[in-house]
Amino acid sequence: MTTDLNAAIKRLTFKIIAFDCIILLVLMSLVTAFSSHTKQRLAEQFSEAFRAPLIAGDNRQIILDMARPVSMDFIGFVWKSKNASAEFSVPEELGKPSRLLYQSVKVGIYFDENRSIEVGNVEFYYNRWASVPAAFASWMFLVILSISVGYHERRRMLREYSLSLESGINESRANLAAQVAHDIRSPLVALDAALKDTAELPEKKRIIVRHAVNRIRDIANNLLEKNRQQAGSVAAAATAAGGHVAGELPAIHLLSSLIDPVITEKRLQYESKPGISIDFKLTRESYGLFAIIQPVEFRRMLSNLVNNAVEALGDKGAVDVGLNYKDESIVLTVSDNGKGIPPAILAKLGQRGETHGKARGSGLGLFHARTTAESWGGSLTITSTPDQRTAVSVKLPRAEAPAGFVPALELPPGRPVVVLDDDAAIHQVWQGRFDSARVKEHNIEMIHFSEPDKLRAWVKADPAAKSAVCLFDYELLGFKETGLSLAEELDLCSKTILVTSRCEEPRIIEECARLNIRMIPKGLADFVPITIGATIPALAVLIDDDAMVHMNWEDAAERAGVELKAFKAPAEFLSNLETFPKDTPIYIDSELGEDIKGEDIAVDLKEKGFTNLRLATGHPPENFSHLPWLKVTGKESPWRT
Repeated sequence: MTTDLNAAIKRLTFKIIAFDCIILLVLMSLVTAFSSHTKQRLAEQFSEAFRAPLIAGDNRQIILDMARPVSMDFIGFVWKSKNASAEFSVPEELGKPSRLLYQSVKVGIYFDENRSIEVGNVEFYYNRWASVPAAFASWMFLVILSISVGYHERRRMLREYSLSLESGINESRANLAAQVAHDIRSPLVALDAALKDTAELPEKKRIIVRHAVNRIRDIANNLLEKNRQQAGSVAAAATAAGGHVAGELPAIHLLSSLIDPVITEKRLQYESKPGISIDFKLTRESYGLFAIIQPVEFRRMLSNLVNNAVEALGDKGAVDVGLNYKDESIVLTVSDNGKGIPPAILAKLGQRGETHGKARGSGLGLFHARTTAESWGGSLTITSTPDQRTAVSVKLPRAEAPAGFVPALELPPGRPVVVLDDDAAIHQVWQGRFDSARVKEHNIEMIHFSEPDKLRAWVKADPAAKSAVCLFDYELLGFKETGLSLAEELDLCSKTILVTSRCEEPRIIEECARLNIRMIPKGLADFVPITIGATIPALAVLIDDDAMVHMNWEDAAERAGVELKAFKAPAEFLSNLETFPKDTPIYIDSELGEDIKGEDIAVDLKEKGFTNLRLATGHPPENFSHLPWLKVTGKESPWRT
């Protein structure tokens, strides 16, 4: 980098010197040309003024009258007649001036106005270097200006270099932090899975293991949070005011991803109290819970609730944060095993100014939590048992998960599942999850890769790759490829799910949206529900007169490994009717042209014994309520990959 800067400064210096030299030459040329043109015009004016005496040969009058005005612009002149009969110079001692010092302009004198008969010529001499001082003064001004510009440009280059160097260092630190956090999170998932099988350990050892895992998670979360803060420090400085973002609009957010960093922050804040444990237990019930909230306000609310719980405990106790759902609501619970709250005081808490158990409490924390929850359409309730437990529950309306989120991992029977990750621990987690789901009983094969080239070779060699479910990590340590770039390169985007700890980064979210790839947060890999989908038929029939529909369905069927027989007219299908089993899925459009109705064809096929008939139409299902046995689907292909 320093070498590049030195080279750039040298190039700048060379450009300035070259510019100054070129400007000097240009100025000298312009001044010389201007001076020559001006002297020529003056000489012509003098010659015209004294034309008559020159033609008459009145040399004495010329010498007397012409010497003074000429001397103001020239050093002298020489008159030569055409026949050399008359020749004189003014001044007389002019002689033959040196061409090195003097330049001349010659003007012809003519007898007539038509300039056809030349009488002679007058040659005027002037100092060719007389205009150089003016040119040099202008050049010096430009030299000073160019040096000033060069100086400021050099300072700008040094400043940009310094900023670039600092940015590079910060970026390297951020990348290192993100990489370390990424590398830590992978074994964390495995440890979380292993913790479920530690029932045989003594209670004290289980607590030690759980605290150790939490501490590692805190380190990873802290590194990621610092990375995000550095990446968004400018935007944050512009929008942050008083601890919250001005004008922050509610939006759909995954609550578990907001809770985890706050719990990390609280553990670090209260690490001086070793008797206090703060725990957030993720469960399969807390997976994929989204709500429409303001993230900064949500973190602030949770932080206040945890602070209240810790302060109520004193020096010893436990704070548990839970996330669950009931009906269409999400329930966030912050509980502690402290002294509890008397019923008389409990009824007042949550109102402005009401507090309990805090020497300098203002009551604003609970008031803010209640009003914030209510602003999102939720509520806050407090329950307490004296000398046992206090729990604050925040109930929020559950929002539908974004399109890019995987609410459940549905595995089609008979199709392989491919895991691409550079961490063996993640492979073990997925293997354990799939073994528990007994996927082998459904002819689902697990295939593991940790290197891009081996994945490429398998995709090229095995036709099953076209129907596989792909679980790809984003970062692959030691390789330039990412899970997204490989999915795009191998044409696996429609089958790929990105499993990454970087699922909140805007750049990755945008890239997933572009490629139509969904995501699972890596920290939630052990909690995503796994289901086995319905068996995909090997053969299906489509009857539709739209060529575009044929194209879309044939492409989807090929990707799903389904043999699709597509017909544009019912007659084509009916002529081959005997070749299809009675349970073949048959999809029929309602409008088949020439007043042919698909539902009439379905009735005829039902009478012939076909049992799996579906109407693939854009009309609403209620239009066919008189045929309750006929399943009505949309025009979209039933095989979504």
